[in-house]
Amino acid sequence: MEWWLSGFRFRRSVLIASISGGLAFWIYFRSLAPGLLSYDFAEFQYLPAKLGLPHPNGFPFYMLLGWLWSKLPIGTLAFRMNLLSALCGGAATAAFALLLEKLTGQDWLALAGSFFLAFLPAFHFYSTGAERYTLLMFLLLASFLSGLCWGRSGRVKHLVLGSLAMGLALATHPVAFLALPFWLLYSAFSRPRSFLQALLPTIGALLLPLALYLYIPWRWIALAKYPTLPAIGVSEAVVRGLAFVWYAPKFSLKVLWDYVAGLRGFGFGMVRGGWKEAISSLGDTQELWFDQFPPPIWPLAFVGSIWLLRANPKFWVSLVGFAGLDLLFTVYIKQGKPEAYLLPAFALFALWLALGFAVFIGKWEKAGLPRWISWGLVTLLLLGLYQHDASGLSISRFSNVESWWREVIHYPLEERSALIAHWGDLTPLWYLQQAEGLRPDLIGLFPPESGLASRWLSQGRALYQAGPTHGFDPNFPTKFKLVPWGKLLRIFPPEADFSCPAGFLPAPEVSEWPLAVKGWAVQESHKLLEVCWEARSNFPADLYLSVRLLSPDGMILYQKDEPLLPQWYPYPEVKAGEEGLFVTYLNAPPELPPIGYRIELALFTIKGGRWEQIGFSHYLGEARLAHSRGRGKTSPFAFQAGPFRVVGFEASKEAVRPGDPVRLEVVWEAIAPPLADYSVAFKLVDARGTVKVTEPQPLFPGYPTAWWRKGEIVRGIYTFQAPRHISGRAFWVEPVILSPWGRESWKWLPFYAGPFFVRDRPHLWRLPEGVTKVRCKFGELAELAGYTLEEGEELKLTLYWKVLSETDSSYHVFVHLIDENGHIVAQHDGIPSGGAAPTSIWVEGEIIEDVHLLPADVPPGKYTILVGLYNPRTMERLKAGVPGDAFPLKTIELNGTRLSLAELSLLLPASVGIPSPPL
Repeated sequence: MEWWLSGFRFRRSVLIASISGGLAFWIYFRSLAPGLLSYDFAEFQYLPAKLGLPHPNGFPFYMLLGWLWSKLPIGTLAFRMNLLSALCGGAATAAFALLLEKLTGQDWLALAGSFFLAFLPAFHFYSTGAERYTLLMFLLLASFLSGLCWGRSGRVKHLVLGSLAMGLALATHPVAFLALPFWLLYSAFSRPRSFLQALLPTIGALLLPLALYLYIPWRWIALAKYPTLPAIGVSEAVVRGLAFVWYAPKFSLKVLWDYVAGLRGFGFGMVRGGWKEAISSLGDTQELWFDQFPPPIWPLAFVGSIWLLRANPKFWVSLVGFAGLDLLFTVYIKQGKPEAYLLPAFALFALWLALGFAVFIGKWEKAGLPRWISWGLVTLLLLGLYQHDASGLSISRFSNVESWWREVIHYPLEERSALIAHWGDLTPLWYLQQAEGLRPDLIGLFPPESGLASRWLSQGRALYQAGPTHGFDPNFPTKFKLVPWGKLLRIFPPEADFSCPAGFLPAPEVSEWPLAVKGWAVQESHKLLEVCWEARSNFPADLYLSVRLLSPDGMILYQKDEPLLPQWYPYPEVKAGEEGLFVTYLNAPPELPPIGYRIELALFTIKGGRWEQIGFSHYLGEARLAHSRGRGKTSPFAFQAGPFRVVGFEASKEAVRPGDPVRLEVVWEAIAPPLADYSVAFKLVDARGTVKVTEPQPLFPGYPTAWWRKGEIVRGIYTFQAPRHISGRAFWVEPVILSPWGRESWKWLPFYAGPFFVRDRPHLWRLPEGVTKVRCKFGELAELAGYTLEEGEELKLTLYWKVLSETDSSYHVFVHLIDENGHIVAQHDGIPSGGAAPTSIWVEGEIIEDVHLLPADVPPGKYTILVGLYNPRTMERLKAGVPGDAFPLKTIELNGTRLSLAELSLLLPASVGIPSPPL
């Protein structure tokens, strides 16, 4: 019976640990990085699969385990290695739950308490990307758990298992060497006589995994087959990312020891003052502890620590000794990831928190208070920790590094070019080369120092800077000519000249920009746009270039806004006469048909957090992009109408206001040659029925369906206005296919895209107090009902429009300041209310408040304010209710320092002409 109860308790403990680890793994999986990262993460995403040599100390067990794991047929190599960290994080959480259960004897408390570790921000973070730390934590927790079981049961198998786990931890990360003496002391003092009897198998189990360090000489010698590159004296294994950057082919036992121990050429970051300085800098870790554990819960950890000290003082001493040495080690080596090295110390603090929580529950129940209240409080505490510590750590959508490097690797870089940067910035390049075989000819150089760069340039090879120098050579920019080259900097000798690459097309003249566009080209195969430019005058380094792809009818199909210069451009401004190359990947929507598209450029700067356009946007030219056959969101049904089938669609997810434009993309497939020009209209339907039907339009402008072939896939992009008189509701869109001889209905089920959510905006139905009333109709659209005018450094003119009827067109308001000779001296044009209230969303009967700012720094004299509305597409003005097509709102007097707001006249002299709005 006792045996059966023991087995039941064991199975129950395993079940609780499995639930704990499974939930933690699910949380980590949900926030897992989907692909390529950088620095150590990227290094461990590809290097285990290639059996390479990582940075010291080699981490042989992780490398070999990663090599086996990389063989699984799951996703990309980067995803598989990220998944391994999540799995180890879940396993470590399960081991933590078992440790709590052994200490407290309460399995449900162990389940809840395990999440004090699972929700640690640092632990969560390293469970979402390829790293060694979650594997290390699992092995250390398993080792101390086995040691605790040995101390209680005296069974040799527990001691041997703990010794084996400790040996594997030693082969995973050098931090485990700090735990070894404390684990041995605890095991020895828990059962001194039994420990001596089991010493031989214990030492054997501990030393056996250390044989894995033979991986290092094996791979060191294997990589010696790669030649040393002339001039720079670096092994090709290094520049291809197969060995750490300080690898040299010559091998010896001394080199092996230095590499494993992180000494001499393989050690960096140590404090200069030794242990004395390290101890004095312990306070520098204070912020790290605050980041992991909110101070209000620290008393709970103190209670848990006291409980453990009283319950098992030997175990307490071993854990505190290890954590203290771990803390000193972290401040001594001064690595860039102190939170990773402190994970064992953080885990001890989490253990104290969990034990303090167990003490709290025990005291609560002993007092006879309702148990559900105590558990409710603990649940709220854990939810608060998750929200405070871990909820923002999801990198499941993080793709910045991967998208950056995938663009760069498709640049038209010369064969055997080199990219120089910090090795951590180069690891994504090496991943793409080693894991996916992209541009294997490119060379990665480290460190970013002028000596190495000069030696490479002396061979006549191209060199690009792919990241900041990180302080390796502060004078690096002064030694070379640096030319912006897309996301890179092209490095030339100081005396070299730069000119636009051959074959570029001439570009239109752009007069109002601080730079001249000298030429451009599009690589259709990779959809790369290259724009060669030259600075006309000095301009700041934070300019942005907006690239827009327009359909033949002028619809913006795609827009990409990117910095003109790389982030590590070393100077605050670009000097007049300097040149550069803007390169960007036009990752436009797939399935665009192979026709000509207009390319438009706009230049922006950011001031006070706001985007400000410099001058006007300019037409660059036309380009024909390669036709791809990707698909959008796949529909669960095969919607078919006539010769067309809908194979996917993408609909706007953001809520819109009544009258706002809504975007819908539909992926069409021709299941038979259409042989005629079809069109499409859209029925907008809400719960009450059809609200509106749009005008027919081509399935794709400029590419008639009569040209489509059987099996061809084309993405149509459509915009229409949300119904104006529904709010707080949703509507759906049904495409209606129209052939030259009638309407094509859907075969089987009707196809609805959506839902699109409509939320109303605030409306104003009466003029506010203090408004000067006027009356002037503009066509049938609106009446100017009033205004206010405030003086200061600028004229602030607020117009109040009363809507007479609704329109689908978006008119612009213009306000002109006219001098006595009829000349425009200042003006402001734009969509009403600064773009927030286009006329296409106006509702009949409402009042629209519309603010315009005019400069007051004009010569003294009398000026007239003219107001009007015009269509920006046709440049036609709406007729005003006075002679002409603009309303003379007010005549004001400017004396050079301030404005007099006395009204002089409401009518213009007959001699005053009405200028046309600007183009």
